[in-house]
Amino acid sequence: MRVLLTGATGVAGLGALRALLQDESFTHVTTLTRRRLPSWIELPGGTKASSSDGSPTHPRLTALTQPTFAEYSPDIRPVLAQQDSCIWALGSTSSGKSEEEYTELTVGYLKSVLDALKEAGVGTKEKPFRFVFVSGNGADSNEKSMILFARVKGKAENMLLKFAEQSEGSFKPFILRPAYFFPSHKYPQDELHQRGGIGRFGNRYLAPALFTLLPSGKIEQEDLGRFAAEAAKGTWDGKGPIFENVEMKRLLREKKF
Repeated sequence: MRVLLTGATGVAGLGALRALLQDESFTHVTTLTRRRLPSWIELPGGTKASSSDGSPTHPRLTALTQPTFAEYSPDIRPVLAQQDSCIWALGSTSSGKSEEEYTELTVGYLKSVLDALKEAGVGTKEKPFRFVFVSGNGADSNEKSMILFARVKGKAENMLLKFAEQSEGSFKPFILRPAYFFPSHKYPQDELHQRGGIGRFGNRYLAPALFTLLPSGKIEQEDLGRFAAEAAKGTWDGKGPIFENVEMKRLLREKKF
């Protein structure tokens, strides 16, 4: 099984990348990122970057750069056509962005990849293409929330669901709504590069106390990555298509991951 992954340098995407590489049922993983994978990333079963200018490697990984996610050149279509599923973990904070900006990053980029996948001819009724969209806790399906993040994420989800409906069974969506998640404690370099000083302080000292009182308000990076990987290979077929944070954690417990 071949899978496409975006957002591999972010917290959710990196968790998914590691989960995919640890699962040998995925014969190959292709990442699409705006820049090369940075040297600080460690991959299970992979080789560390030889220098600060290099990238980590893995025998089942192809890392491609995609300068813009607003459009896809004809050269990338053959790569898309080879995929069996996609984990879309590309995302950005809404903080400091206008509604137009955030909508383009969240909805516009999603529409572009869906159109490109359609043109590449992925999926059939007999073997649907699975598309895993990492959304967020609080996404508003009615698109009427006063919160920009919730409103725009809801719009993206609705567009994905409509696209799947129009595919007549050849495209299967999985929408994940994780609560708070943070870089893995197993890889110290993650936190240094994925969180600023205030974020690191919060993760280390404030979050543990808060989530002891409210465990449903978080999900571990490894658990989110594993859930996304399992969705991509069909473990959650027949469920969803929207998975709230509590349900994701419950399903993982039942599977004893």
